[in-house]
Amino acid sequence: MSAIEVIAFDADDTLWHTEQMFQDVQNRLYAMMATYASKDEVAAHFHDMEVKNVRLFGYGVKGFTLSMIESAIEISAGQVSAADIHEIVMLGKRILDAPLNIFPAVETVLQTFKDDYRLLLITKGDVLDQRNKIEKSGLETYFERTLVVQEKDVATYRALFAEHGIDPQRLIMVGNSLKSDVLPILDLGGSAVHIPYHVTAHFENVVGRINHPGFFELTKIADFPELMKSL
Repeated sequence: MSAIEVIAFDADDTLWHTEQMFQDVQNRLYAMMATYASKDEVAAHFHDMEVKNVRLFGYGVKGFTLSMIESAIEISAGQVSAADIHEIVMLGKRILDAPLNIFPAVETVLQTFKDDYRLLLITKGDVLDQRNKIEKSGLETYFERTLVVQEKDVATYRALFAEHGIDPQRLIMVGNSLKSDVLPILDLGGSAVHIPYHVTAHFENVVGRINHPGFFELTKIADFPELMKSL
């Protein structure tokens, strides 16, 4: 393995908690629609709606909230109340206004590496939403760049690395999503560390096991410095 020079970190559910808030709001949608459809039916409808809408709204709270509203209207055949629509909007706002809950040891880990490596933060979603979280975190000063992208795929990473003069073979990515943070990096010849979060957004699910010499898995970010010593 080439010597690592660049460490890239995902943000949501890698440095701080995010997805659990979305899951909690979805559970409220299931309860709201209980008189019209079963939980599984509502979940399936909402899943399809998010997949359809992501190309228009992108990832983030705004698209999530609009997909909830559209799902509620369709599932209820237009019978959902104005009060329920208002509640969905307020639930979306609550996610945006929620305090940021950073994982234990994150700042210690960043401090460990900031003087010896180029540190990047690469996150996807709504720019305003993501920038708001980055600023709330107080972690931006640790990073050479904080980058918000619309998608995390091979083409996006390749363009980013070319723009910033990064050899993927000298980069390791740390994140909670196999689809977004691991597989594209491995495809480009880099290394990747998967730190699973206890819930995963449905559009980030990956089926099957990964067998690759540049793939590593940890249970918590606090263990990352020890892993780096072995590389």
